[in-house]
Amino acid sequence: MKIVQLLPELNEGGVERGVVELNREYSKLGFESIVISNGGKLSSQIDLDGGKYITFDVCSKNIFTLISRVFKLRKILKEINPDILHVRSRVPAWLVFFANKSLNIKVVSTVHGFNSVSFYSRIMTKADGVICVSNSIKEYIQKHYDTPEEKITVIAR
Repeated sequence: MKIVQLLPELNEGGVERGVVELNREYSKLGFESIVISNGGKLSSQIDLDGGKYITFDVCSKNIFTLISRVFKLRKILKEINPDILHVRSRVPAWLVFFANKSLNIKVVSTVHGFNSVSFYSRIMTKADGVICVSNSIKEYIQKHYDTPEEKITVIAR
């Protein structure tokens, strides 16, 4: 199985630590683990732990570069041909949403916090499966985005 995790940057934080830990565990289990982000001090750890790291701008909120980044990401994803895309933040989720239109790769998102209730944040609930880091987050997305129960899994940090 080939799993791609996408997040803005790989610096310090809970999201970043979770990506590094999952990469290590996926590699131990024999899965092909790939992480895509815009860089950061933890990026070298991905390769050291048996995964593959790709630097790509899934960080910028610049609307003027959106279309070109979508096409570039689609090309990367076609080359990788993953089984699952795991988005960890809203910008990567939006890029994947558009890049994945013709590829139809299964998408999982992880909702890490109480993002503002908005069209922009709703993208995190549009995945095939949604991981919530707590029951409170689960209740929050169900209340504000009508996310179906069967789509959600709670995995506490």
